[in-house]
Amino acid sequence: MAILALMFTIASWIVGALTTSSPLGFVPMSLIGALLLARTRRRRLWITAFTVAVAAIGASSFVFHPASWTLAAEYLALPAVGSLFIVAVILLSEQAWQVVRRLERAQETEAELAVARERMRFAGDLHDIQGHSLHVIKFKAALGRRLVRTAPDRAEMEFSEIRRLVDETIGETRALTYARYELNLVAEIENAKRLVEAAGVAVEVTFDDTGESAPHPLLAQVLREATTNLLRHARPAAVTISASSRSVEVSNDGTTDAGGSPLRGLAHLRDRVEGAGGALLVERPPGRFIVSVRIDPQIRSSGSEG
Repeated sequence: MAILALMFTIASWIVGALTTSSPLGFVPMSLIGALLLARTRRRRLWITAFTVAVAAIGASSFVFHPASWTLAAEYLALPAVGSLFIVAVILLSEQAWQVVRRLERAQETEAELAVARERMRFAGDLHDIQGHSLHVIKFKAALGRRLVRTAPDRAEMEFSEIRRLVDETIGETRALTYARYELNLVAEIENAKRLVEAAGVAVEVTFDDTGESAPHPLLAQVLREATTNLLRHARPAAVTISASSRSVEVSNDGTTDAGGSPLRGLAHLRDRVEGAGGALLVERPPGRFIVSVRIDPQIRSSGSEG
């Protein structure tokens, strides 16, 4: 289709040059030719040849009309210079689009890396919780096995200790799985800021620390979950994080993967926030996605239960 369009515009420019109906008749031919030249490799050679061809067609106006400087300017110089200008604009636009596309891909890669780092941090927390306990359990199980016949009472104590460690590890793992591992809000704000900036997104952070009481740990957990969600499911240009000892709000101008789909991580946290006497809201005003949570910092028992 592109070649057919080029042939049609060439014919139109030939007719226009022979009849001197319009000195701008070369423009359609130059536009189509420039788009085709953007896909070629040896561009300098092809651009030179194309410009000469456009000017040569314009020079055909001398066949049926007396030569003059005006005619040469309109049908020889103008087509040559105009074609070079059009080709340059098209090629620069093509290069600019490629640069933008590379930047978008780099931003997507940064977001994926940020999510991967978050997963690695979760794996590190899980290792910290389970690694030590499992090594102790292994040691005590081997010791209890040796003591079963020689010292039954001591073996029973070791097995009781193993059960206690297993229960404790299960509770801590469950807490981590449902984002109940107690986090520090100030540290989590800084971590969220670094993650968003690493993804190439502008972020504005405000933290109103009154110093009256320590923030509820669920505020930090909601902040972590909201940050992970926007990096995985949205493509924002700007993110705003507002926090205090009583509330956290994360707002971005990206779009989520589905308009009304439940966000499971936030759904789990909403139940716990409401159990702690707070409220967690997910809002989707036009062009925005907002996660906000508010909890009285004095209520901490529900947030730390396993």
